[in-house]
Amino acid sequence: MKVFLLSLGCAKNTADSEVLAGMLKTAGHTLVENAEDADVAFVNTCGFIQPAVEESIGAILDLEQLKEQGSLRRIGVLGCLYNRYGEDLKKEIPSVDIWAKAEDWSSVLRALGSDACAPSRGMLTETRRWTRYLKVGEGCDNVCAYCTIPSIRGRSRSVPVAAVVAQAETLVREGARELCLVGQDLTAYGRDLDGKTGLLDLLGALETSIPDDIWLRLLYLHPAQMDEAFIDRLLSYKKVLRYLDIPIQHIDDEMLRRMKRPGSASHIRRLFSHARKADPFFALRTTIIVGFPGETEAAFGKTLDFLEEMSIDRVGAFVFSPEEGTPAATMDGQIPDSVREQRYARLMELQSAISLERQRLFVGRTMRVLVEEIDREGELAWGRSYRDAPEVDGLVGVSPVGTLQEGDFVSVSVTDAEEYDLFGVPADDGEIS
Repeated sequence: MKVFLLSLGCAKNTADSEVLAGMLKTAGHTLVENAEDADVAFVNTCGFIQPAVEESIGAILDLEQLKEQGSLRRIGVLGCLYNRYGEDLKKEIPSVDIWAKAEDWSSVLRALGSDACAPSRGMLTETRRWTRYLKVGEGCDNVCAYCTIPSIRGRSRSVPVAAVVAQAETLVREGARELCLVGQDLTAYGRDLDGKTGLLDLLGALETSIPDDIWLRLLYLHPAQMDEAFIDRLLSYKKVLRYLDIPIQHIDDEMLRRMKRPGSASHIRRLFSHARKADPFFALRTTIIVGFPGETEAAFGKTLDFLEEMSIDRVGAFVFSPEEGTPAATMDGQIPDSVREQRYARLMELQSAISLERQRLFVGRTMRVLVEEIDREGELAWGRSYRDAPEVDGLVGVSPVGTLQEGDFVSVSVTDAEEYDLFGVPADDGEIS
């Protein structure tokens, strides 16, 4: 059977979709690039915040049109949206033929008339073999006041070390040069296993099991579960990139309390300051929620001061979204939409200037770049350095292209910097690997 699979949302969803793609292939089905060419089309949905819900609903309605036109026989909806809304969603969209919760791939296979098979990773049409997501856990035990994840995905569940290592080795054999470790909270890794194994143990196992030239990138680290010694241990690993994605959400103690975020502003500052002192070129990324209920102008100002004080390289900022079923949705002190948007614009304007200042530090330096895309007519290749996570951060433009291929590592001498992107030429040593 010809199957179209659209994966929406986060990197964890991408990893899940690749598992389903592998199982579909094992069961004898064929993945196609366009829904119009498929017998059945699936959407692996996101239901985290309202914009993601709307995107998922829009994708389903697009498939509904194709079904009405006779281009599709069946539609399947999978993942977080169904986890969140369940039977109510089925009543709202009766045109959907197949429903399955996140990771319930056996239901998908049964609906297609196939027997269950062992999980295996495949590739989506958009998968780049040189950069793969390594999912080490699912769910979350935190109770942040704004977040729907625990209700959608359940409690934290870690993938055993041996299984993670085996998957990493498989992905490397398939051509991966970069493995991005993902989970709702990497610092929670292992707590549900033997009580002794943690993220640092997992990283140690990966360090010894994969080749020396592979990048390991860590995404989503909760600051409350880290300390200076943790950062020092990370710095001791040769394959772990000097890049930390630590979502703080806010830097005002009262706001952290209202958000039900453990930890304190002083602890967060110590962490970021320690990383900066350990290596001035450490790439620091964080996430900020703007306009959370009760956020005063003074509290917002502390966030701006923090970004400037710590020279944060990358920031993902979000306007607060009052999600149904979360405590934050009904809190007092709701901020008007106009104020939320204005604060968001101010934050991003400041961060743009900070980012440019950080970018300029790398002009004249040589960086290792993983090539992602090549425009041979324009003589320009685009890639990412250790400072750039896939899809969310900047890029490095390299010219001339020469013999570069997608998936190559190349040494690049940086010649110019913009707010988010760098530009350079292949270094004199011409190192390509």
